[in-house]
Amino acid sequence: MAEETDLSRTEAPSAQRLQAARRAGDVPRSAELAGWLVILAALGTLNWLGPHLFDSLRNLMQAAFETVARPAPTGLSIPLSDALAATLWAVLPVLALVFMAVLLAPMALSGWVYAPQAAEVDFSRAHPWRAIARLFSSDALFGGGLTVLKLALLAGAVSWALVDGWRNGGMPVPAAPLEAWGQAIAWLGRGLFALAGALALAAVLDAGWRWWRYLRRHAMTWQEVLAEARESEVSPELRARIRARQQQAGRREATAGHGIDEVIG
Repeated sequence: MAEETDLSRTEAPSAQRLQAARRAGDVPRSAELAGWLVILAALGTLNWLGPHLFDSLRNLMQAAFETVARPAPTGLSIPLSDALAATLWAVLPVLALVFMAVLLAPMALSGWVYAPQAAEVDFSRAHPWRAIARLFSSDALFGGGLTVLKLALLAGAVSWALVDGWRNGGMPVPAAPLEAWGQAIAWLGRGLFALAGALALAAVLDAGWRWWRYLRRHAMTWQEVLAEARESEVSPELRARIRARQQQAGRREATAGHGIDEVIG
């Protein structure tokens, strides 16, 4: 029918329709936004706990060098074991915060949704013709363009990081390995922040596209808006009674039809 085409769905989805879609587990998701938030959380955590973590790693390297230079007769030396334990305790908060970011980042666009029916397998999506059609859909075209944009942004960020390293005299290798470790960490941190800044544009574009496609998918025709408005004018108790009577009438018709089939048979 004409009113069921996308061109006739010119009205924005109502709150009732969006709530019904949310109960069914149909919510917008942006993998790019979730991934970018995880990267941002990881960089923020390293910026916050990084000094303590890098001090632990430096002490571990120093203890390892000293153990190699003067091996302990009983196996693992006490300074090396203490440094290893301190490093593990320094890494655990970083891993815990990043793990929390991985769990919370997908909910940034649509919040928490629990819908068991969303986990059901839809075998209709496995149809080969539908799979081929999805390759030429607007989502596939947008995904291809976004991939090209991400490659360009990543290439620009990596180029900036390399130029920044060369501008500062390249990657110096002083006599002390621990000093080289600190300079390498600082250079790597600047490069990672450049990558996160470059991916921010891709995350914003993908989130906007997913949200727009979600609203378009649930857009309504004018007839649907009027029908929903008429239904909302009726009290919930009366709507429940009407639906109950409709279900009873449907069951009576089904029972009557079944009886007729038996008589005819």
